[in-house]
Amino acid sequence: MDLDWALFRALNGLAGRWALVDRVVQFLMNDYALTTALSALLVALWFRGRTRKEREADQAAVVHTLVALILASAALKGLNLLFFRLRPFTVHDVNLLFYHPSDSSLPSNAATVSFVFAIGVLQRSRTMGLVGIALALLLGLSRVVGGVHYPLDIVAGAVLGAGAVLLVRRYRRGLDPLVRGVRHLACLLLLA
Repeated sequence: MDLDWALFRALNGLAGRWALVDRVVQFLMNDYALTTALSALLVALWFRGRTRKEREADQAAVVHTLVALILASAALKGLNLLFFRLRPFTVHDVNLLFYHPSDSSLPSNAATVSFVFAIGVLQRSRTMGLVGIALALLLGLSRVVGGVHYPLDIVAGAVLGAGAVLLVRRYRRGLDPLVRGVRHLACLLLLA
């Protein structure tokens, strides 16, 4: 934990020095900007395929990613209840650039969700997936600089998010009826 605290102090020490940098960090760490961009990657993946086979595979990956998000969220809630970790700003004097979340710091909700999206997209598109990973890393880094998470919180969220995607990928054949149902509904709504 000493390394976690030392890295936190070094990164959080960047906050409060330059107003422009603080504004950029606040934009990156907010609950909407980067998560909306990551969601947009999923939407782009849904409509991306050029052939019917590519579209079906891409759309299946989107459904699998959403299932992974549900699994990761359930695991996250359980972990938050079992291993509640106070936020850095509640136990230390930090440079806080965000509101005061009251839930557990470990694992990071934002990192979990963003890495589910990024790794889910990476399963079908290397380019879009790497963009997603870059966005997820920026979100995690900004939350440490902004004083609401320790680095270990971000790493744990990333592992949880990626693990959920890989678990769903391993058992994806069992989700075939769900994928067909979602695609059928999307076809009826002229979205597939």
